[in-house]
Order: sequence, then C-alpha cells, then structure tokens
Amino acid sequence: MRRPARDTSDISKGQITGINVPLYYGPKLLGSDFQSGHSKLDATVAGVEVTLIMTAVNVAATYLAFRWIDNVGRRKPALGGFTGMGISAIVAAVGIGMMHGIPKLAVTMIGLDGFIAAFAIGVGGTGWLIQGEYFPTVVRGQAAAIGAAVDWVANYALIEAFPAWERNIGLAWVLVCFAALCAAALVFVLMFVPETKGLSVEEITALFEQQAEERGTLSPSKPRVIANPRTT
Repeated sequence: MRRPARDTSDISKGQITGINVPLYYGPKLLGSDFQSGHSKLDATVAGVEVTLIMTAVNVAATYLAFRWIDNVGRRKPALGGFTGMGISAIVAAVGIGMMHGIPKLAVTMIGLDGFIAAFAIGVGGTGWLIQGEYFPTVVRGQAAAIGAAVDWVANYALIEAFPAWERNIGLAWVLVCFAALCAAALVFVLMFVPETKGLSVEEITALFEQQAEERGTLSPSKPRVIANPRTT
C-alpha cells in the first residue's frame, strides 16, 4: 500500500523557534532588568513576576486557539502565528538592545508577550491537532509519536544550546535568530502545509498524494476527486 509523502517535522518548527526560552529562562534573563530594588532577591522576584505574566498570556491565548480553530482552520493560524512570532521577536530584541528604563520594560514585555501569544494561537495547538488529521489511521500512532519526539528533541537541543548562544551574541541577537527561524517556518508552511479544515481522513490522504505527485515524489496514479480541498 502506498503512503502519502508527508513531513512530521512541521510541528517541531514551533519549539525550535524558541518559544520555551522566555518561559524557562525568564527569571534569570529578565529579573535584573525589571527589578524595583537592587538586591538579588528583588531580581528573583521580578523575574518570577515577569514569567507569571507570560504564562498567563500563554494560557489565555491557548484557550482562544482551541476555541476558534475549527472556524478558521489550520493553515491560516499557522501562517499568522509564525508571522506574529517573528515580528514580536524583533520588537523584543529592539527593546532589549536599544532601550533603557521604562521604555525598555514596556517594549520588551510587549514583544515577548506577543511572541508567546502568537505561538499559542497560531502554532502551539495547530501542530498537535494536525498530527491526528494528516496521517492515515494505519500509521497514525507511529507518525504522531515520531512527530512528538522530533518536537521535544528540538526543544531540548535549543534549551541546552541557549545559554552559550546568549553569552556569545547577547539576548537581543538571539531573538533576531528566533525571528529568522520563524521566517523559515513560515516558508515551510506556505510550501508544505495545506488546509485540512472540514476534510475527512480519506480526503486528506488524497490531498497529500496529489501534492506529492505534483512535486514528483510519488508516481502518478488514477485521477482523484477531492471535495473542497481548500489549500489556500
């Protein structure tokens, strides 16, 4: 039996664009910039407060994502999510690298919160949802497991590399790198991720086989009829 050509690495694009860095390293990275006093305790408390704000943004945005994803589909949120993440990362980089005092605090928090919200609304839920839609039932379990493994291996690699990365080029430039990764992920979605809203498993399978044939990665077969593929 032929299998449609698909790429399970699309969901790893969300983790590898750095979404967990502000959540994991927030207290350490941001505490000294946002503290009200001058002691180490003040810096720690400020870092925890910043992280709590970002976590609350993440939870609220995730709720909105799952509340509306069946209405807007999968492709558009992914495109908007990666676009928003890239723009927000640049905003945060400008705040960290070029501003001081209250303007730095405001711009950096707007950028980081926007980065997290864009991920949660457009990428976080979408990546997990499409694992249950893109693959035929016979291989769905294995394919979803591979996709999840790639996702968390990417997250582990990025989190482990981040401290040395940040020491060498600074947090602002790390965020610029994250924006570049978001741009690469955006290109990936444009090229390889079709809209599957409202399609049955059989229609999705036929859609991917047709896509593979058009790219020359699957031998042509008899014509298929796909109801409302909505690939745009």
